[in-house]
Amino acid sequence: MSMLGLKKYIISLSTYMEGSKIKNDKLFKFLPRQPIKHFKLTLWVLLHWVVVLGNFSAFFILTYQGFQPAQNVPWFVALPLCTFIAIITFSRVIDCPLTRQENKMRRQVGLPEIGGFIKHYFIRPYIKVKRRIKNRKKRKEER
Repeated sequence: MSMLGLKKYIISLSTYMEGSKIKNDKLFKFLPRQPIKHFKLTLWVLLHWVVVLGNFSAFFILTYQGFQPAQNVPWFVALPLCTFIAIITFSRVIDCPLTRQENKMRRQVGLPEIGGFIKHYFIRPYIKVKRRIKNRKKRKEER
């Protein structure tokens, strides 16, 4: 990117951040409406992603290590840990403290609350993509 292009980008970014009405500009749609509050929320969501992916990988690593002949972690330790991780991840009764805090931050910013992390960030986007693909196939068949 040339210096002129970078300068135009910074100027347009600063006018967006000052509150000018740019609604249909797709380039800046990802930017938050309130940068400081959204920044904290974004960091919290990234932390939540790290915890969820860490739990997911720990589930398989512990299971694999628990049933190896040269066991670093015995099966009687790995099995309860894997069960605990699965219960915390998929339980509708136990409320995740990270999700609770994310909902609190979302309320402060003016965004709707999420029901659960897995449902909001994994299942719903998957369903949207699946519908989009189905609609594209349907439109191609109609032509």
